[in-house]
Amino acid sequence: MNKPNPTKSEQLLTRFSLKKTDLRLSLLDLFLKEKRSYTQAEILEHLEKRKQSVDRVSVYRNLNQLKAAGIVHEIENNKYVGCNHDCEKHAHVLLYCLSCEKHSEVKDHEKLNQFFKAIENFHFLSPSQAVFLKGLCQACAHV
Repeated sequence: MNKPNPTKSEQLLTRFSLKKTDLRLSLLDLFLKEKRSYTQAEILEHLEKRKQSVDRVSVYRNLNQLKAAGIVHEIENNKYVGCNHDCEKHAHVLLYCLSCEKHSEVKDHEKLNQFFKAIENFHFLSPSQAVFLKGLCQACAHV
């Protein structure tokens, strides 16, 4: 009997050598399903709706592990987004819409590398730092 293909969440956990737990799979499924930000309270509410009993500390600890792997980014204190593409350990530039809360990631790594090289002398960013530019996306700017 053939094994079913692993889900995107399972693939990410395997790729970053993270243990596949129900909580991590649920967190990743949430971030992959909708491309918006979530507070820890919203995440807990989502898990409760799925009848998944989990405490705030476990969610926080797992979010930190996903964040350390670069799979999830914290855009401000206690507000998280999932990474939009299969990323490696590199600096990220995320464009975050203040209206619809959707985000996209700048994927032109050649230009990003030039940008980070230009500011390298300031010793301000780590090589895997995420930079967030907040504003209005094209759809929300035309409303």
